[in-house]
Amino acid sequence: MPTIKEIAQLAETSISSVSRVINSSGYVGEEARKRIQKVLDETGYRPNALAKALHSKRSQTIGVILPKINATSSGENIAGIDQYYADKGYSIILGNTNHSIEKELEFLDLFSEKQVDGIILIATTITPEHEEKIKKLRVPLVVMGQTATDGSPSVLFDEVSAVEDMMAHLYALNHQRIAYIGVAESDISVGQKRKQGYLNALAQHGLEMNKEWMAIGDFSVTSGYQACQAIFEQCNVMPDSVFAVNDKMAIGAINYLLEHGYRVPEDISVCGVGGGAMSAYYNPKITSLVYDFHESGRMAAELLHSLIEKSQQIATNHVSFVPYSLAARQSTQQK
Repeated sequence: MPTIKEIAQLAETSISSVSRVINSSGYVGEEARKRIQKVLDETGYRPNALAKALHSKRSQTIGVILPKINATSSGENIAGIDQYYADKGYSIILGNTNHSIEKELEFLDLFSEKQVDGIILIATTITPEHEEKIKKLRVPLVVMGQTATDGSPSVLFDEVSAVEDMMAHLYALNHQRIAYIGVAESDISVGQKRKQGYLNALAQHGLEMNKEWMAIGDFSVTSGYQACQAIFEQCNVMPDSVFAVNDKMAIGAINYLLEHGYRVPEDISVCGVGGGAMSAYYNPKITSLVYDFHESGRMAAELLHSLIEKSQQIATNHVSFVPYSLAARQSTQQK
């Protein structure tokens, strides 16, 4: 591989101009820049990563803290982040927390020590401990899935509106007794906001709110099964439909219903949130809110890059909402 001096000779320019082009620093005339870039491309020159990092005072790495590395949503998030940074010379370091708040806090410290250029936190929740850690960070942060409390930008789905749309779909199918399988309200986005969308929709459509039709799971298929079992074993009046706040719990609910002689959707409609391959290829195919997790990852990466490069002014408490859609499939039908 040629040296910078040899690149300068081939491009008929100075070593300092070559250095400025390689490190994207300082002014170089357009003609000289084109000659230098042409030589760099033809020779396949790649700058030493450590030397470049020392020069720019950057590590060219991004830390991503995620709740579960084998979850479909996490995989799509990472793919979106990686796609954005692929041609920008950044490497990505992953911190898998397995839904542990303590692990999230540990990775915030670890990535700060590793001197990453920025952090994307796919948060389970934002606690006072998170707030304290985030205040002490010396690098930009973007939060995904929860609302940041320190002024950092967030990337979110409009959970309340999305669930209201799903409930409107069930109501249009003439469902009047809609059961709810949620998660703990310590998870603000999924536990609180999706529940709020459910309650809002009941009020909007004049439907009954029956606590016997509500149960809590933990995102897993097993917990969806158990939550559905709790609802149907305790209720005096049987629901005609079930809304679960994620597709895995919707699958658990369907399994309980089928095992106990109910037909889905002929007797009871079931729907969920997520909309990935799991819901699209399950039998019956699950009506679901389709969330574009790949796009949410890309949006977070773009926001973080803007903060790192200071290329645009990002307002305090900025929130970017990710588009979603409703896929009506075989697990719901007209009553």
